[in-house]
Amino acid sequence: MNAAHHHHHPKLSRNQSEILACLRKAKEPMSAYAILDRVRKSGISHPPTVYRALNDLMQKGMVHRLESRSAFIACGHGACDGKFAFAICRVCEKVIEIPLSDEDRAALLALAPKEIVPEQVTLELAGHCETCRPADAA
Repeated sequence: MNAAHHHHHPKLSRNQSEILACLRKAKEPMSAYAILDRVRKSGISHPPTVYRALNDLMQKGMVHRLESRSAFIACGHGACDGKFAFAICRVCEKVIEIPLSDEDRAALLALAPKEIVPEQVTLELAGHCETCRPADAA
């Protein structure tokens, strides 16, 4: 993370900072309750407090929710506009953000049936990273 990234961060509340720091340290997806366990010592003790901070951080593009896991991860880029898909290793839970171009997003939104007006795209690819790939799959 380069320091220049931090200058245009919106001001974070103490709770948001604690939770973001917790996710950055974890380097893996965490459920809201796992986050709660880790930040309890800093005085954050209620699930709604955690969810509120997570929602605010998601609005700011600094945290992403992995729908398939009901888990959260810190944005690998500091903050982004949320136009990402995610590749997740089933074994070690490593997550890699995949940037989606406007064309990619438009194509994905275009897959929606007429009955549903899409508002967001959640795309998660699950598999094995190089480290966790079985030897015979090489």
